[in-house]
Amino acid sequence: MRRKGNAFRASVPQGNAPSIRKTALIDFTFNRLERDAHLIKEVVVILSPEKGSLVEYLSKWRHKFYIKFIFFDENNFEWAGSILSAEQEFGEKNIVFLPDSYLVGLPHLPILATFNNLLSNSGVCFGLLPEADRERLVALGAVKVEADSVVTFCDKPALTDSRDFNAFWTTFGFTKETGRPLLEMMTRSIQRKNVSLKDLGVWPNIHEFTRQIDASTRIMPEN
Repeated sequence: MRRKGNAFRASVPQGNAPSIRKTALIDFTFNRLERDAHLIKEVVVILSPEKGSLVEYLSKWRHKFYIKFIFFDENNFEWAGSILSAEQEFGEKNIVFLPDSYLVGLPHLPILATFNNLLSNSGVCFGLLPEADRERLVALGAVKVEADSVVTFCDKPALTDSRDFNAFWTTFGFTKETGRPLLEMMTRSIQRKNVSLKDLGVWPNIHEFTRQIDASTRIMPEN
């Protein structure tokens, strides 16, 4: 999601999602965004050319949002590269919603408003869910959190990984300045290369979602 002035832009990497009674998985994301439509300048959907039918399907939302479709750049890699394909659309504040995540904010911590506040002071923000089960962390995007900051990131770590991951991320936000270095770091992690968040060059500005809110009130997926 991208924010320009007082409005966001959303980045939504998507495929042809499975349908539930004529409702596709992507509709859950748009339903979530609709609640904060006044904050959104533009929704960017990244898709592959063979999934062009999604353009017609999402036309039903055209009266709610300004939607832009970006094709996946094959010079990029995996889901992080999908988001990077929309780099020209990055705004001052951007939030990414992935197709397999359905997020619900707490009444006093709406997702977009919370990200908006955090990105005013941070280059990168993560929405996290604490997790101790190693098998779940292996299947998800794992992070290690210390003193309310993300200190280690790994895309689906091996069970033998000795790092003490204690949460997985559900969504993330970034500023225009940090977008490319963040996504390039994530791509290297997907490729099983060693990465460091300090490689971003914005270490003092990187904060985990609980930097400004209590751990017990984190935004997390609905059960």
